[in-house]
Amino acid sequence: MTAEVSASETSRGRAGSASKRDIRRIVAGGVAGQVVEFYDYALYGLLAASIARVFFPSGDPALGILSAFAVFGVANFMRPLGGLVLGPLGDRVGRRTVLVISVTTISISTFLVGVLPTEAAIGVAAPILLVLLRLAQGFSAGGEVISVVTYISEHAPAKRRGFYTSFLQSGATFSFLMASAVVLLVTAWAPGDAFDVWGWRVPFLLALPLGGVAIYLRLKLEESPVFIQLRSEGELSKRPLREALFETPWLIVQGIAVVALTFSANFIFLSYFPTYLKGQGFTSQDAFLATTIGLVASVALHPVVGLLSDRFGRKQVAVASAVFFLLLSWPLFVMLSSGSLGLVILALGGMALGLGGAVAVLICFFTEFTSSRTRMATFAIGYNIGGAVFGGTALFLVQLLVIQTGDARSPSYFLMCAAAITLAALLTIRSYAKPGEALR
Repeated sequence: MTAEVSASETSRGRAGSASKRDIRRIVAGGVAGQVVEFYDYALYGLLAASIARVFFPSGDPALGILSAFAVFGVANFMRPLGGLVLGPLGDRVGRRTVLVISVTTISISTFLVGVLPTEAAIGVAAPILLVLLRLAQGFSAGGEVISVVTYISEHAPAKRRGFYTSFLQSGATFSFLMASAVVLLVTAWAPGDAFDVWGWRVPFLLALPLGGVAIYLRLKLEESPVFIQLRSEGELSKRPLREALFETPWLIVQGIAVVALTFSANFIFLSYFPTYLKGQGFTSQDAFLATTIGLVASVALHPVVGLLSDRFGRKQVAVASAVFFLLLSWPLFVMLSSGSLGLVILALGGMALGLGGAVAVLICFFTEFTSSRTRMATFAIGYNIGGAVFGGTALFLVQLLVIQTGDARSPSYFLMCAAAITLAALLTIRSYAKPGEALR
């Protein structure tokens, strides 16, 4: 579409002008893509032991799982490249375009994991192909979160940005519940060796129909009002990547540090705990029960924390979350390693509360201290480099800490470091759109 826009489109090009019906449809399209993206991450964490046996057979199960987690991290190291391509694309041609590209790519690549030959069938080519598909997943994920958070933030009423964007993380967390349910059903359908032979493939194959629904919903969405307004005024950046890198580099540095806690806490909470609890001697059933309760608490609490951020301020709630993890990570891991299922459930519930500020609020805050001309480019670089550094290493490093130290509480040190980095970054951010103010 050219720079000339119709009168009806121009009338829609005002941030926060969407009706309640429109914003619900917009949020549904955004959440659908988040479910698909994080369904993949959930499956990989839940099926780490099976993936290790199929693609990384080893005499030491712990080393096999370590290898599987290393491949999990590979996707996150591809995120910055995906962000460098898809972020500036969103600033040049539109947020909606990236929404469709990202969910299509991740749906197909996740489906293809389900049809990969095993190491026993084709040797070393099997893990290589797995890595390549994880790279594709990481590339698409580099554009998914930044595009959908930007899109919804630019549509949402200024006084409810935190509330509406929080549903994205609730959707992402819900995908872990859905993935857990799918794995549980398939485990019952294909018990024992049958699960490692073919049962593990079924959850990955379901990504294709799920992705089809998300693609359909997103194709029916209109462009972001902020982007429409920039285009109608001739204010679109011709080189958003260059502009972000050379005119506002400090925003990128702040962004990397801001999401340190987002990725560390989220990946540990969503992907690591099933493996961790089994390592603490809990049965698969007890581990599943505890993590399910934690996930339900997380889904319910994200919108609540989003509303709190609309009332008291995004930065204030994010700072409180960083302090929460800085002070309470070690006590929470003491409870998680206590051997008591009741204490584990209590710890996961407490962590779900802190997670709301670390995830649902921080990603919305990212859109408030960046400029609309280069919002997606800046968001893409900072968010995805932070994801590579802190998310890509999270599962590998916390598992390595447990192996090397023999201390089941040692993952708390990783979380505390991430919280300190995020807290320091938040305290340096001075200029941002407050709740109730339009995005800049």
